[in-house]
Amino acid sequence: MKKPTATALLLASLASVNLAGQAPDSSLQEEVAEFTSMELIETWGYLLAERFNLGGLEVTDAEIEVIARGMRKYINREDPPTDLSRSINPVQNYWLQREGIVREEQKKRNEEAEVEFFDTLVGRPEYQSLATGLFFQILEPGSDEKPSKTDRVRCHYVGTFLDGTEFDNSYKRDEPSDFALGGVIEGWTQGVPLIGVGGKVKLYVPARLAYGDAGRPGVPPASALIFEIELIEILGPDTGAGALPPDPQ
Repeated sequence: MKKPTATALLLASLASVNLAGQAPDSSLQEEVAEFTSMELIETWGYLLAERFNLGGLEVTDAEIEVIARGMRKYINREDPPTDLSRSINPVQNYWLQREGIVREEQKKRNEEAEVEFFDTLVGRPEYQSLATGLFFQILEPGSDEKPSKTDRVRCHYVGTFLDGTEFDNSYKRDEPSDFALGGVIEGWTQGVPLIGVGGKVKLYVPARLAYGDAGRPGVPPASALIFEIELIEILGPDTGAGALPPDPQ
C-alpha cells in the first residue's frame, strides 16, 4: 500500500469527509467565498508549518527560504537537491536530532527563567502562594459558592508565558470551556477553587504544576505559565474522565 504524502495527510485532515458523495451545501460555499485565494493559500502554508511543528523547531527566516526553494524545485519539475534514494533517512534523522537539541535548549532556558521570575514574587504582599509553589492573585473573589477539586467548571481564561506572550485565549474563541478540575493541570486543580462563581484569579504556575518537562504542542518543555481565569459556573461533580486545558490555538 502506497504511503500517503504529508500534503495528502494534511488535506485529508482539513477536509470535511462527505460519505454520501453530496456536493457542498450553500453554507460551505458561502464560507469559502469569505476568503480570497491568496488568503487561503497563506492559511495552507500556516497549517503546513503547524502540522510539522516548525515553530517548535525554531526554524529561522533563512531556513524558511531554503524550504521554499525546495518546494519551487519540485513545482518547477527540477531535480531534487539530494539523491532521494539516499537522503530520506538522513532528513528524518536530522529533524529528530534537531528536535532533541532544541527541546533541551528550551528546557534549560525555561528552567532558568522560572527561577528568576518566581524569585521576584517572593515576599511581595500583592502575591499569595500555596505550599506547592503556586502563586496567585485574587482579582475578584466571586460568590461564596466555590468548586471542589472533584467538580466540573465552566471558565473563560487567558494563558501566557512568563514574557507575556499569549498562547491560549478562550475569550478570542468567544466560547468558555468546561473542565473537570481533577483532570486539568495541577495549577488549575489547586487554583480555581480559590475563587467563587463570578470570581477571577491570576495563577502563576511553575512548570511542575503545568505541563512539566514534556510540554505539549504550543508549550515548550519546562514552561512556567500564567493564567487569568474567570469562573463562570460550577457544573457539579465530575462523572467522567477530565481533560487538560485545550491545546493552544
